[in-house]
Amino acid sequence: PLAAFCERGIVTMDVEARQEIETAVQAVDDALTGLVGFLMTLRPTLRNEILQICGRHMDRAREARERLRALLETSPGPDAT
Repeated sequence: PLAAFCERGIVTMDVEARQEIETAVQAVDDALTGLVGFLMTLRPTLRNEILQICGRHMDRAREARERLRALLETSPGPDAT
């Protein structure tokens, strides 16, 4: 299971789930960094056009990354008991 209750009633995340979330956070972070790096090589007018098209999706990716990070911060690992 993704989470289990420890003795104090705190929800903990198993090691495998924590690793998967950490991997997802890193993948989203790397993708966003790569996209921004690519955009910075473009002429400003083209960059702005692409950002108008993709900006909402990049914002959603950033929000998802932050929600995943929050899961890691609020759910102690299985050895937290």
